[in-house]
Amino acid sequence: MQEYKMLRSKFVAFIAMMGALGNVLFALSAPLLTVTGGLVGISIDLSHVGTIIAAMLGGPLAGAVAGAIVGILPGIWFGYVVGGAGVVALLCLPIGKALTGATAGILFKTMNVLERNNKSLMAALIVLLSYIPEMLFTIMYFLVLLPQIFGLPLNVAIAICVMVIAKAWVEIAIIGTLAGALIGNNGFLEFMNKHFVPIPVLYSHGTSKTSKP
Repeated sequence: MQEYKMLRSKFVAFIAMMGALGNVLFALSAPLLTVTGGLVGISIDLSHVGTIIAAMLGGPLAGAVAGAIVGILPGIWFGYVVGGAGVVALLCLPIGKALTGATAGILFKTMNVLERNNKSLMAALIVLLSYIPEMLFTIMYFLVLLPQIFGLPLNVAIAICVMVIAKAWVEIAIIGTLAGALIGNNGFLEFMNKHFVPIPVLYSHGTSKTSKP
């Protein structure tokens, strides 16, 4: 029982740390390039680094919770600082990021990526696939919610949505490359396994097992 409580405490700390990491990375990356446009704004956003690490090592629940935490600062930024969508952005951004985290966690876990010889490539591809649900949610946000709630003209909403999604795919590609490098680094995995996430418990087989092709 004591060991279980310790593992649970480490797991909660891991999720919180990844959520904090995502918000810090957003705070550092957003000011590098920001375009404001009244109701909405566009900024560089590398916050999903925290989401993906949580999902990659902790599974779908960790990915979803970390993603929701990661979305808090972007929600404030796009809702109140560089945009005017207010509480709508503050609510929707954590939901969208949680979708990416949950999807990534499901894919990483069900495909047993840590067992594979080509886990770096698989990780990068999974990160790309994981963004698709959030992309669809983003389209609904711009083309349905903002026009309905704030009266944003549809042609303007479409133009902004295209720019946001194009930017997001570039960011996700960068994050996927980073995820591939991290999951292929045994030192990183051993450190996380020792201090935060019991990787062999969270996946059906331990990382020391023979890798699959």
